[in-house]
Amino acid sequence: MLHEDEALRDRVRTLMSDAGMTQTQLAETIGITTSKLSKSLSGDRRFSTYELAAIAEHFLTTVDYLVSGKQAPAAALAARDDSGASEAWEVAVQRAQALDETEAALNDLGIEPDLKALAHWTRPALSGLAIADGPKLANAARELMPDGFRDDMPDAIESAFGIHVAAESFGVGFDGLSWRTDDCRMILINTDVAWSRQRFTLAHELGHHLAGDVDTVGLVTDKNVMSTNHRIPEMRANAFAAALLMPEQEIKDKTKEGVTPWVFSKLVGSCLVSSDALAWRLKSLKLISEADRCKLSRMTAAEAALEGDWTDLYLQLVKHQSRERLPEALAMRSLRAFVAGEISAQWPARVLDCSSDLLHEALDGAAGEPADDREPVFVP
Repeated sequence: MLHEDEALRDRVRTLMSDAGMTQTQLAETIGITTSKLSKSLSGDRRFSTYELAAIAEHFLTTVDYLVSGKQAPAAALAARDDSGASEAWEVAVQRAQALDETEAALNDLGIEPDLKALAHWTRPALSGLAIADGPKLANAARELMPDGFRDDMPDAIESAFGIHVAAESFGVGFDGLSWRTDDCRMILINTDVAWSRQRFTLAHELGHHLAGDVDTVGLVTDKNVMSTNHRIPEMRANAFAAALLMPEQEIKDKTKEGVTPWVFSKLVGSCLVSSDALAWRLKSLKLISEADRCKLSRMTAAEAALEGDWTDLYLQLVKHQSRERLPEALAMRSLRAFVAGEISAQWPARVLDCSSDLLHEALDGAAGEPADDREPVFVP
């Protein structure tokens, strides 16, 4: 095991490397000479308290992380978002922190987890080319997911990869986030957007986890997964989502006779994506022209459902698109521990987002004071 001082120096070097910073650049940033920083990194001098604080502030982490290696708290990780103030984002980060703290408490108490995070995942070698790496990751991910995973993607992701999935209302201006600490992997999806966008966001966030984007920074937030952001992690996550939800071979098999409006509509229904997402996918696979892409992308989901004869499914998707989803495995783990007397009600109440009193009432099966024996408890 590395000596504590050596481990500290190694963490600073890693942060510099991840950020692409030279010693000269970091020295100028924190206000010391390059010579002093070089001596600190080589072990010839120790970092001062001020220097550690300045380094932590610059890399949006904590002194505790630099000294002990303990993952930065969620509040510090949240600062990595560069979007500025966003109420929806702030609410989502607070929710993620509450769920993460619950997982950490259960782990500290030795309560057996239901999920093993990425236990069976081996990341394929990546080339650094986002458009090529996205499908490569999707093909590897699909091998671990059950047939029909698109019917219930949250369950499939939790069981295959040990990543908690929650879908809740956070407000406008935010699609989703990927979260990772030593205790927890998580995806949060905003239900205040259309069902097709939620599904694409879920796949997009899974791509961030499987590509390792979230491993070093702890938090990746996406205000708009459909933006034209050209950062490699975002391009790769979108290429992953497209390949996962709209597999190349499936698309080609179903378009052998050409891409007619009827074929296109059926594909929207089978892949459960937006017309725009499917049109771009067909264009990227060189199955349609740019003119056809523009034309097909204007087809609404309702029109596609009517043309492709999947109106009932479409209505169900619209009906339930605001339905929230708790992180199933974490909810059941905390509830079982509470019923067994291993933890207090505050922990499952955090997951369920309710008061401890309400949880006690629900599990006790009692509502208020016991009724007089001569009075009916319930009158139909």
